[in-house]
Amino acid sequence: MAQKLRIGVVGAGRMGRIHIENLLTISRVEVAAICTVLPHEIEWAKKTVPNAVVTPDYDEFIVSDLIDAVLLVTPTGFHKEQVLKAIHAGKHVLCEKPLAATPQDAWDIYNESLKYPSLKVACAFPRRYARVYTEAAARIHRGDIGEITTIRSQTTDLYQNDDFFVNYIKNSGGIFVDCTIHDIDACLFLIGQDITPRTAYGVGTARLFPQFLEYGDVDDGIGTITFDEQTVMTVYGSRNNRHGHHTMTEIMGTKGRILINGQPRLDQIDISDETGTRMVGPSSHMDVFAPAFKLELEAFRDWILDGAKVNFNLKDAAKAVSIGYSLMESLRTKTLAPVKEY
Repeated sequence: MAQKLRIGVVGAGRMGRIHIENLLTISRVEVAAICTVLPHEIEWAKKTVPNAVVTPDYDEFIVSDLIDAVLLVTPTGFHKEQVLKAIHAGKHVLCEKPLAATPQDAWDIYNESLKYPSLKVACAFPRRYARVYTEAAARIHRGDIGEITTIRSQTTDLYQNDDFFVNYIKNSGGIFVDCTIHDIDACLFLIGQDITPRTAYGVGTARLFPQFLEYGDVDDGIGTITFDEQTVMTVYGSRNNRHGHHTMTEIMGTKGRILINGQPRLDQIDISDETGTRMVGPSSHMDVFAPAFKLELEAFRDWILDGAKVNFNLKDAAKAVSIGYSLMESLRTKTLAPVKEY
């Protein structure tokens, strides 16, 4: 058994830096190499991880004997090629969400991974490692609320209107692929069964960002997904929350319900003064889920080094892309869209 996991990280932008900084604090892990083509990221990587090999050449990086596993933090359009090259080179893989840009690409990754049973291949969804979600999953799986009938989840982000945000949305893939794919995967995790999505219907509005319509996107979107197993999922995404970030999930069962993050709280504190009583809410996704990002990296390490049981599910990751893609298709065509698995 290896005593240390040597990880190579691809991408050192905003999320790449968060992952690298977390990896540097985790025992039995070494950031052995970093791959990026951007000069400012190369400079940051050399300064932050002086002992790591830093290279712009992915093909050279991925066959290196210096790394056992790769963490991909790159634009979605690169995921399929990079994941496949990694597993063909015998590397374990943790890929940032979404798994791929299209359902076909996502299922190609999943199906190819089945040919390499000795390799651990996963897609990173931190809610699978957030304490409130793992606690809810445990209660659901032991039958506390009976059989799940409907499940709804939301990701509503703090309103921002700057050039970076608007330009990001142009290439994000759409609100159901970029934003609520977290909710789709969280719902699949909580359901905990390999259920079959059948139809998707998405609607939305673009009143604050009418230019999003030019990209076939919206600033508020609601999607409903049906499954063969008589389960219904509803997801809601918003980019114009004025009071801050609010992630919430509600699971209804035949014997009860579980509500996760029902109120947009940062801490269990209420403040009362001459203006009244109020709570302090989180401003971003990271305010709520920062610990989970580190926990999923530790789980990936333990999965490889110790054979530990994990919450990752690559089939769910492919299924989430299919669902998100179908919701975007429905939104743009204003019709009910089938959900396909490949």
